[in-house]
Amino acid sequence: MIRVAGTVLLLLIAEANGHCQSSPVELGVQVTGVHLHKIDITPVGIGARLFLNFTERAAVDAEVTRYSGEASALVGLKSGFRWNRFGAFGKARMGLWHLTRNHFAMDLGGVLELYPSRRTAIRIDAGDTILFYGPGPLGTVHNFQPGLGVSYRF
Repeated sequence: MIRVAGTVLLLLIAEANGHCQSSPVELGVQVTGVHLHKIDITPVGIGARLFLNFTERAAVDAEVTRYSGEASALVGLKSGFRWNRFGAFGKARMGLWHLTRNHFAMDLGGVLELYPSRRTAIRIDAGDTILFYGPGPLGTVHNFQPGLGVSYRF
């Protein structure tokens, strides 16, 4: 099963390389914060990102972030427009937030990217992180989450 998944991933990257002017794989780091207003905490986290650019306009966007006492892992799509030195995208990702237990999460928002060189990008995020706490007084909660990161294109 792992071999099949690895082979599919390599084929997708090879296909992306043929259709994407920029490099198909990007790795990055980021700093983000979020105000979880229903439980009144504002964690700031540091994380890592992986982007698989399938075309100039579409990419898989994966992120793992560690906060003080919390963690999140999200994966989804980023789609939009890329110009020579600038990009504007929408993002839709889903995954898990771990507080005292795991909670399903979605992140919907926008991304601005600046390309200082051919291989580097600076990313500014603004999103609505939706946490599904389950039945009870917390329920489903929308939380604003900004972020800033840098990435390197391979």
